[in-house]
Amino acid sequence: MKRNLLLSLLVLTAVGVVSWRFWPAKELPQTLPLVFEQPLDQLVEEKKSEEKIAAEIISRPIMVGASLSEIDRKRAEGKIKEISDLIKSDYDMIYAWYDLGAYRRVIGDFEGAAEAWTFATLIRPKDFVNYHNLGDLYGFYVKNYPKSEENYLKSIQLNPLNIQAYLDLALIYQSVYKEKSNQAEKILLQGLEANPGNAGLRAALDSYRDKQ
Repeated sequence: MKRNLLLSLLVLTAVGVVSWRFWPAKELPQTLPLVFEQPLDQLVEEKKSEEKIAAEIISRPIMVGASLSEIDRKRAEGKIKEISDLIKSDYDMIYAWYDLGAYRRVIGDFEGAAEAWTFATLIRPKDFVNYHNLGDLYGFYVKNYPKSEENYLKSIQLNPLNIQAYLDLALIYQSVYKEKSNQAEKILLQGLEANPGNAGLRAALDSYRDKQ
């Protein structure tokens, strides 16, 4: 059975999780970046096999950092366990890593989400979705804007038709990454060059120019 890509990315019905953003956030809170160590980096440096790295990632404790109802928390934790069991049987299932990162993110375990999606870039280095997920996570949740930019640009490099990446990155440049605010117009123009006539990119560019 061929799984529908958009379903995998958009529909995680248990708690309304979305694997990656398809709309720009209306505003970004001005908060300090959340800094954390990524255990995955150390695991890779230790030259462990992908299978062993995957096993360590899914064995990590579930860290709940978001305000969820008891029902939603238990449902999300149940989905994380279900997905982890799937990965245990076959760590190369890319959709499982999409979903694991998404559920970790929705419970507020941003480090766990980053770890899952970063591992996905190891097994699928040419998959733009993983980098988009990381760009979204770092930009809209962790507030690490250089890391967000790095991952969005990688996603765009892999798939220049990924319009949402241009929109999200332009929003980050304009709203919170002030030292690079002058890059907003440039990234939107780059998006239009790759996607001539796209209405969303054109509207974003016109809106940006109106504010200048």
